Amino acid sequence: MKYGYALFALGAMALSTVVTAANRPSGYTTICSENKPCSVPASTNVAFGRADQFFYKVLSGSFVCSEATFGGRIGGGVNECSVPAGTVPTDPPPTDPPTPNLGYYPGCAMPTYTETVQLTATHVVPAGTVFDGGNKRYNLSGGSQSEGQPAVFDVQEGGTIRNVIIGPLAADGIHCLGNCTLERVWWEDIGEDAATALGPAGTVMNITCGAAYKGSDKTFQFNGRGEMRISNFFVANAGKLVRSCGDCTGNGGPRRIFVNNVITRDVSTIVGINSNFGDVATIRNLTLNNSGTSKTKICQVYKGVVKGQGSTSALGVEFNTPNCQVGQGDVTLLPPSQMNTSACAGSCPIP
Repeated sequence: MKYGYALFALGAMALSTVVTAANRPSGYTTICSENKPCSVPASTNVAFGRADQFFYKVLSGSFVCSEATFGGRIGGGVNECSVPAGTVPTDPPPTDPPTPNLGYYPGCAMPTYTETVQLTATHVVPAGTVFDGGNKRYNLSGGSQSEGQPAVFDVQEGGTIRNVIIGPLAADGIHCLGNCTLERVWWEDIGEDAATALGPAGTVMNITCGAAYKGSDKTFQFNGRGEMRISNFFVANAGKLVRSCGDCTGNGGPRRIFVNNVITRDVSTIVGINSNFGDVATIRNLTLNNSGTSKTKICQVYKGVVKGQGSTSALGVEFNTPNCQVGQGDVTLLPPSQMNTSACAGSCPIP
């Protein structure tokens, strides 16, 4: 009987050891749980783990409590981030989720940002170089539709920017000054414009595998010449996916726009081009996933002007024309989505 009681006591002690295994080191205080953003003062030693097993890293400012930040995790449950008792978290992270739950292109979902970087001026990506943002979130200023805001990033000739999240202080997004590639770039807020092509004739702005949210006007602005290519992309709540400039200083063309493998949600116009400047839009594999029955214009044709020589004017919606190389069969409609099918040439009303 005593022997049985001893076994029971030993079992209870073992059970007690498992139950009381701590998710923070002795003398530490938990500040957030796994995959949540949190913030610490400069040069704080942070522990990440559970069940008395931890990874340690010295961090400053905002970060995500995750395996990606610490280089590993302890299996079997939810890990926690903790700091020495008495440490006061600073600059609390936003309470809103960093990724709008609006959708994404398959394989190109926006990751949780690893850190928020507050820029004080436009960050320049030098010619021919690759800037890898490490899935950090970058803010500059503004975020409204006001004209003339600075760019968050200037990408010079032949530059590439990848693994970057543009936060709500989006200013005028990204400026491409020549050939450039935007790969795995996401915009939490489109700001004035998500990105603007400024390169001369013969240059290509390539945008692939990303998403943009919350824009009342244009997503991508085409002020230069050459080509803009958009693929494997998702955009939600914007006026247009891409627009050739309607009234720029020295405006002209031709400009070529290629849209392939793109999903949009509640975007009024996919492409707006200037037929009088010889612009051409080619659209394939477009999916409309709208929340209502408003009719989306797929290829909207305008008459462009040079700044100071009048106003740009809308000419109509076209399919299978030299300027609008897209057929209705190139567009998939997910209910209740609808598209504007009133094709016309020349000046006509736009429903």
